[in-house]
Amino acid sequence: METEKNTVAETEVAGAAASGGGEPSGAGGAGKETKQEPAAQTYDQAYIDKLLADQKAAMDAAVAEALKVAKMDEDSKASYEQEKAAKEMADREAKIAARERKADALDILAKNDVPSDFVDILVGDTTEKTKANVAAFKGKFDAAVQAQVEKRLAGTTPKGGSGTSAMSEEEAMAAEIDKYL
Repeated sequence: METEKNTVAETEVAGAAASGGGEPSGAGGAGKETKQEPAAQTYDQAYIDKLLADQKAAMDAAVAEALKVAKMDEDSKASYEQEKAAKEMADREAKIAARERKADALDILAKNDVPSDFVDILVGDTTEKTKANVAAFKGKFDAAVQAQVEKRLAGTTPKGGSGTSAMSEEEAMAAEIDKYL
């Protein structure tokens, strides 16, 4: 099956209705600002089919829900609505708690000098679990950083004098002057 392409220009013609459908605002005419149109986006048929299927599934679910509620008696409807509201409230509370744990984790990371990029990895179910995760991660992270620093600084010792004879300051100055003469 050949994939069809649909092109949609995501532009808004402001003022076309106000000016009687003439030229778009900002186009033509001296002294008017010209508005650049954003590039058109191309959607293939598979993407459009997926959008339509998602919309149909949502609509079918809403119809099924409405039919389910319509078949219930008053007491069943009331208890169903209470259960639904309680579930929505629990979901909201869980999301709020997750945001609070993430904010707490950011504070803990800042106190332990750990980059905040790792917050999503280290957030636990409780503040104590988050602290334990950060402590364990910090130890391993610091050890890995130290190992990399030592690896990059490793090298050979510079070769120079024997190091056995210590010249006095005057002798060193004289040797330096002799070098230039």
